[in-house]
Amino acid sequence: MSDSETRGADLANLLTSFHGRIARKSWWIGYLIVVVASLSGTAVLDPRFFTAEELPPPSWPDTIWQLIWLVPSAAITVKRFNDRDWPWWLGYAAATLVAIRLLAPHLGLPIDPQAAGLGRTAFWVSTLLLTAVAIDNGFFRGTDGPNRYGPDPLQRNSTIP
Repeated sequence: MSDSETRGADLANLLTSFHGRIARKSWWIGYLIVVVASLSGTAVLDPRFFTAEELPPPSWPDTIWQLIWLVPSAAITVKRFNDRDWPWWLGYAAATLVAIRLLAPHLGLPIDPQAAGLGRTAFWVSTLLLTAVAIDNGFFRGTDGPNRYGPDPLQRNSTIP
């Protein structure tokens, strides 16, 4: 297998596998890919999002696109939580929270800071939780040495991307 094929396999594993551990650098690479793909899709599928003065109504094509990219986002989050030796289900819980935020407006339940009552509270609580996930995943080192989820990705002979 050539170096480019190896890198492609590593990237595919990074974005689709929910097993093992990844270091912060790999998480940031995956996060950047997800954000760029997510924003690019929104630019094509719902350009009003970037130009409207107020939040436009939800767009099913864009929501489906965002849900597709939630899979790679969840994969890198699960593996970072694994690296930190947190419970495996926290990454799935974060993805579920994002899915709720994406789907709720389609059900007439706006989750945004301008919403009244529960919608505003849900926005700020979910924003706080997702910010905590991003800080934990992106800035804190994983456990030293192997843990219950696999070898330390920072060790030289590790094969995890």
